[in-house]
Amino acid sequence: MREVMRDFAGLIMRGTGFAFLIAGLLGMLSLYFLPAASFSAAAVGLVALRLGTARGVFLALAIAVPVAACGYLFPPRPGLELPLLVLLCPLVLGAAALLLRGGKQGPALLFIGAVCMAGVIAIELISGDATAFWRSWLQHAVKGVRGATVQGFEENGTLVLMNGLMAFLIGGTAFLTLLLARWWQSLLYNPDQFGPEFQRLRLPRPALAAAVALVVIAHFWRPALQMHLLLVGIMVYAFQGLAVVHGVVAQRGIGWIGWLPPYLALVFVPQFGTVGLAALGAVDALANFRRLPAAKSRTP
Repeated sequence: MREVMRDFAGLIMRGTGFAFLIAGLLGMLSLYFLPAASFSAAAVGLVALRLGTARGVFLALAIAVPVAACGYLFPPRPGLELPLLVLLCPLVLGAAALLLRGGKQGPALLFIGAVCMAGVIAIELISGDATAFWRSWLQHAVKGVRGATVQGFEENGTLVLMNGLMAFLIGGTAFLTLLLARWWQSLLYNPDQFGPEFQRLRLPRPALAAAVALVVIAHFWRPALQMHLLLVGIMVYAFQGLAVVHGVVAQRGIGWIGWLPPYLALVFVPQFGTVGLAALGAVDALANFRRLPAAKSRTP
């Protein structure tokens, strides 16, 4: 798998034309197969991480032309008229710029979390009722999914959480996409550096205090926002919790069996696995379980 991914990343970096072709084709495919959006945005992120943010922005704008044309000629299913790339690329590019500048994944994750929280607040304030906003969207989106109904989302309690859940999913996907781009860069230019860098992912204590304060303020100011903001916070600190697991396992030389349990929890009981990792990440923001040595400076 590593060899295949390294060759694929090498093809992207072979030249501007190759990067445009690969990212553009994947972007067009993402209109009908959503996971392709992550690979397209990761190609943009790889270019930004290696050649600079300006080159990444140029590539993102360039692939927007064929993606928009494809969407116009062959409309996607209801609810997906706005390409996922439109949401992922700005997040990935902004996070990549921070990662390129400081060489740390924490600020990049914090940027994505902050933008997602701002989006949650904006939808609530602009729409006046986020639940009604997402109900309207679902009524349109379920037309393209056989057997799906808005009532099903209402009965299982998902509808009232849609504002936070969408931010959770988009933010989580954006950071995973950035990690994919960083892994590709590591395979090509800095072998075996991706793992140690991820293991050092840690958000500053003031960020945790700010997140808690924002949730508390929402409780008294606009209670409907509280759970949505909390979901975004869970997404952010779950990544730090996962970094803690990998860092501690690497320090103690436990091997792959040490990080297997949290991944099994994420697969089979994702709601508990995610919350558990987020709790671990939040506590680590205060206690710092890893205390890893500082990363050696290197040219990206």
